[in-house]
Amino acid sequence: MHDIGKFYQRADKKFYDKKNELSEYSKNIPEDICPINEHGRFGYQHVIWTNEFFEKFNDKLQQIPGVQENRYDKSDTDNIVTFACNHHKPQTLLQSFITIGDWWSAGIDRRNANKVNEKDYAGKSINWDKNRYKTIPLFSVFNTVNPYNNEDRTFSSAAFKLKRLSVERDDIFTSQVNKVEDGISENEYKRLWDNFAEEFEMLPTDSFDGFTESLLYLLKKYTWCIPSNTMDMANVSLFEHLKTTAAFADSIYTFYSDGNADKFTFNKVNNRLTVNDGVHPVLLVGGDISGIQKFIYNIASQKAAVSLKGRSFYLQLLIDSIIQKVITHADIKATIGHVVYSSGGKFYMILPNTQKVKIALNNIKTEIEKELWAEHKGKLAINLSYIGFAFVNNADNKISIEGKTKNTDLGNLWRSLAEKLNAQKNQKFKSLLTSSFFEQNIVDDKIKMCAVTGEELKKGEWQKLKGTDEYVSKAVAQQTEIGIALKDADYLMTYRNPKDESKYLSNRSQAQIKVVGVDNYMFDKIELTKDDADFRQITSADVSRIVLFNNTNPLAAKLKGNAVSYGYQFYGGNKQAEYLGKNRTFEELTETERGNKDSETYLGVLRMDIDNLGNIFIKGLNEKDKSFAAYATMSFQLDLFFSGYLNTIRNNYKDYVNILYSGGDDIFAVGRWDKIIEFAEDIRTEFAEFIGRNDITISAGIAIVRNKYPIAKAAEMAGEAEESSKHYNNDEKNAITFLGETISWKNEYDEVKEYKDEFVRLIEEGLSKGLLHKIMEFAAIKKANDDFEKSNEKEKIDLSYKWNTAYYLKRFSDRNKMNNEIQYFISKLQKDLFVNNRAYDKIALAARWAELQIREIDN
Repeated sequence: MHDIGKFYQRADKKFYDKKNELSEYSKNIPEDICPINEHGRFGYQHVIWTNEFFEKFNDKLQQIPGVQENRYDKSDTDNIVTFACNHHKPQTLLQSFITIGDWWSAGIDRRNANKVNEKDYAGKSINWDKNRYKTIPLFSVFNTVNPYNNEDRTFSSAAFKLKRLSVERDDIFTSQVNKVEDGISENEYKRLWDNFAEEFEMLPTDSFDGFTESLLYLLKKYTWCIPSNTMDMANVSLFEHLKTTAAFADSIYTFYSDGNADKFTFNKVNNRLTVNDGVHPVLLVGGDISGIQKFIYNIASQKAAVSLKGRSFYLQLLIDSIIQKVITHADIKATIGHVVYSSGGKFYMILPNTQKVKIALNNIKTEIEKELWAEHKGKLAINLSYIGFAFVNNADNKISIEGKTKNTDLGNLWRSLAEKLNAQKNQKFKSLLTSSFFEQNIVDDKIKMCAVTGEELKKGEWQKLKGTDEYVSKAVAQQTEIGIALKDADYLMTYRNPKDESKYLSNRSQAQIKVVGVDNYMFDKIELTKDDADFRQITSADVSRIVLFNNTNPLAAKLKGNAVSYGYQFYGGNKQAEYLGKNRTFEELTETERGNKDSETYLGVLRMDIDNLGNIFIKGLNEKDKSFAAYATMSFQLDLFFSGYLNTIRNNYKDYVNILYSGGDDIFAVGRWDKIIEFAEDIRTEFAEFIGRNDITISAGIAIVRNKYPIAKAAEMAGEAEESSKHYNNDEKNAITFLGETISWKNEYDEVKEYKDEFVRLIEEGLSKGLLHKIMEFAAIKKANDDFEKSNEKEKIDLSYKWNTAYYLKRFSDRNKMNNEIQYFISKLQKDLFVNNRAYDKIALAARWAELQIREIDN
């Protein structure tokens, strides 16, 4: 809460304005908490409003166990209010931990405000007036990302509106800010603050943990769009700065208290704490799951649809459950506020660099390895590692890495941790290499085949798939249950009492999923929130975490359980295409007329991700912008699009497209072939608008197959197509591959689509389909020639396709002399094909695309 005053201050009148909301006590406190600036005035005045926040919500805070004994009016000078308010002018050792946390979150020493240029974050200079702290918006952290050091590129000035967090376009998309009037206003801050204050009063107060975790989600909802600092961090969200400051302060304090006080220097003159050189009090912890791709796509039969979505969600639960095991461990005792980022099968955390924490992390890894081996027999593995670090004193944004490098940058810290995680991928289950690991595979005549994966199952490893006569593994049965429950699930409850599971919850939930020892339950909205719902009559929700899917209003209807926290989670694809109350099968997705099996056509399988994302993270940010809060802001904005807004895009295709996996920046979706192509196009277009620039690109691969084709093979084909896009034009990327051809999104896709539309329109008006087949025939000869050229078999090259093309198009034109439209179109074809040899590939793709669409129309 140390900078909550920035939010409040921007919503209120100025300090000397008699109409402000400050109490007399807050008006008289600046001398104690505000340092004097170079103009002889009180600087960092936002802390006055931080104090006012505690004054305003005093009664609310008094209700919370663990807070009432730490009030400002107690005799102890160290309490929750002085910790929050005194970070710019600390008066005690303990208060200085917040100061150092604030510095480390921002990248150590804050830059001189007089040297900051708006081009640092906005891409252009704007003469903001004296109210800049109220009018400068949160600029996109992607505005100045420049991973290739391209000095000629034009920077964007995209900025976010001051809106509550949601997955709706109007709330989360940027717009260009070219002048002061394009910024934001005090009135907008006032409206947002009033809404925040109203919801703050709704937070649960029966437990400290329930309150603080719910508060974290509430802060995210309202401060995600607020610039942390309008002088030097206008592209970093206030929320990520609040969160990482708290994580650093807590971790450094825990390290200090673990017998390491002699590794710090405390200056009693200015009450500032510094970490001695060579000391690394904080760990950057990273975790990721190996085997995600194969796990998702390892489906051997047409039963795929019943478990594929459940598999995807299971992976999200797996990461969430691992995080829960880490933060609730008795020797770690962290919070979700220590999590810098979690999505796409990965997570990163800030934790104290103590022996107890490192031993606990190693033990957690071994425990999870055992559970994953027992459940998945090596198909999924956990990589969990950490690296100690510290910011270097008196050096902006410079990092010292334990056992490695001093005076490096944050990009190198991330790279170093990534190297440790990658090394573990080659040593999976190392801790389990015992004799029992190599059990002899005894031949057993009581073996069944899993109807979904095709794997052999021993007695005790299978069960009947509900509602069928098919046998599947227990894991597949659980994943199927998850997939079915997701259709109606609105809430996920994590039961955090390790000693007991709630029998009531397991009996009443739509699905119970135990993942690495953590109990999760899914409920629909009616069961949890209806006033007379059975669930609300009991208190079995004690010690629970409630998460609402893709909706940031979890406090709308609180439960009656004790110690409950309320949050939300963006998840790509929890809603699937339905017909008559049931999830549509892959075959039904391909229907051009819902419910009419005779209208079935081809299935499209899409795989898609951001180009060069690793390079963007490691090299993209300017040196002066590399801070934990900046990296966290970038990660959040990507997750908001790919896990949140992607659902909004899909709503336009809700009857024909299902998102099967979306995490980090990876997308895996299936649907009717033509809708999948349109869906991919929309994702690419919307992403460019979301980040405010079109040179951070996405490549895609689409496999178009018959609707009964094995989904695992189709997914593999889509992956190969995506890989072709990544290597397009000497690895330029920014491409899409489908129907056997790779084309540039930027320079070729629109042209191919335009040709396809013209083919379809003219054929519907009487143009012969034979034209399509001839163009494809000539293009196939041209492509074979390209292959001969690459393999140095020039003697096999056949150039006859060129004059055959000329001859055919001339004859075709002569036969259609009376049709001006066809004459014009043939003339355009001749010009394009004869001027540019690449046109054969593009126009042949348009012909194949048109042929499929015409076949669909004819059906």
